[in-house]
Amino acid sequence: MSQITNRIDHVAWMCRPENHDAYVEKLSKLFNITFEADDGGPDFGLRFTWSWSAGLEVLSPAGDGDHAKMCWKYLDEKGEGLFAVVMGVADVDETREHAKSLGYTPGPFLRLHGDLEEAHAKGGVPFDRQKEWMRRVQDCTECVLEHWLGGNLAIGRIVTDEPNRADGGSQAEPTRVVRTE
Repeated sequence: MSQITNRIDHVAWMCRPENHDAYVEKLSKLFNITFEADDGGPDFGLRFTWSWSAGLEVLSPAGDGDHAKMCWKYLDEKGEGLFAVVMGVADVDETREHAKSLGYTPGPFLRLHGDLEEAHAKGGVPFDRQKEWMRRVQDCTECVLEHWLGGNLAIGRIVTDEPNRADGGSQAEPTRVVRTE
């Protein structure tokens, strides 16, 4: 299992639903990368397209649930653009509590879990293990600490089977890019 800690895990952009595919295609072609996940939807309230090998994510609202309302609010107030820079941390709960002790008012957790019981116990969304990308992600827990410099400063614990996601303290191999042609 692989997790990035003590450095930026990924950058996420928020866009309108009608522009989502075009932005993903633009990033794919520009950087010759593959987005391993394209999921979410009205039931989740959010569509996300994620390349954990490149550390890039594109988000857009879907449906009318809580996540969709948060996305639309963000788009109405700030427009399309940078949504979050996510710092990889070993323990999201501990880091969130530390931020609170420093006077921050962190937002709620976004938790995706591979284990149904754990998802319900921690208030997260269980993975549908029938989807290949979800079989590759063991944990995804994120939290926005504050709006900062035009985007959100967030923390995350994302554990995958991606071999190039390495601890910030080790010498990681360069990010592998996959041709999409």
